[in-house]
Amino acid sequence: MNKRIEEELFPFYALEALTAEEKAEVEAYIAADPEAQARLVALQETAAQLPLAVAPVPPAPSVKSNLMARVQADSRVVQPAVEVATKPVVKRPSPPQPTWWDRLRQGVAVPVLTGTAALAAIVLFIWAISLNQQVNQLQDQVTDLTSDTNVLVENMAALEADNDQLRVRNEALQQQLQTQADILASYQAPGATTLALGDLTGQNPTAAATLTVAAEDGVATFVASNLPPLSADQVYQLWIIRGELPLSAGIFSVDENGRVTLAVDAALASAYDAVGVSIEPAGGSATPTPDQIILLGAASS
Repeated sequence: MNKRIEEELFPFYALEALTAEEKAEVEAYIAADPEAQARLVALQETAAQLPLAVAPVPPAPSVKSNLMARVQADSRVVQPAVEVATKPVVKRPSPPQPTWWDRLRQGVAVPVLTGTAALAAIVLFIWAISLNQQVNQLQDQVTDLTSDTNVLVENMAALEADNDQLRVRNEALQQQLQTQADILASYQAPGATTLALGDLTGQNPTAAATLTVAAEDGVATFVASNLPPLSADQVYQLWIIRGELPLSAGIFSVDENGRVTLAVDAALASAYDAVGVSIEPAGGSATPTPDQIILLGAASS
């Protein structure tokens, strides 16, 4: 916003008290700024209401009689002859450029307003312009505050989303810690037995698992890590092997780190000659696919 044009020239444009050069400057400015043009139109509408702001003041009855008496007295006076002398033409200097207050007092004519009423109307008009500019500034501030508030709301929403993710991750980690603690406790329980399973194929040397059976409470837990991910139509299947008979102890999948903790039927895991893990079609198989057994552990004799 050009404050000089809007604060100094707009009011006089609305009152039609600008020079041609100043008027052209204002019109060029509003041609490039529709919002400024709207503000000028509002000022023009306010200026148009100035003649209606104060009621006309009728002259006193004595004014007419005094005026007529003076006219009659002047008509009886004999006017002396006027000698016209030829005088050299003297070029007068150009008058100084009127100030804005001179222009306001001399260039604005409001026929229906007189004296104090006219001055009050003009003052009210200038006051209205000042209020309008203050309102525009406040609106700009409100717009900036609204924008800042929206940014803060978006940042708050992002922080809340991050906090929710951290809360979920923390709960998952707490659960994993509790599971590891339970497994460790089962390992250390009196009479507990643990069987280690290793890679049978040589293709996944880091894959490993354990089956722990606690003697006192009859709880069996299977834990595996570093197992490769499977396709959607495949599952892992745990086998309890007694002699030549494989018994299914359940199917399972692993997380993104290849880990799983599986509760096993304690009665099924109470006696075994070997324990294995195979890759089977979705839903599992009645017997392990021979070439798909990837983990195996044998009980010591």
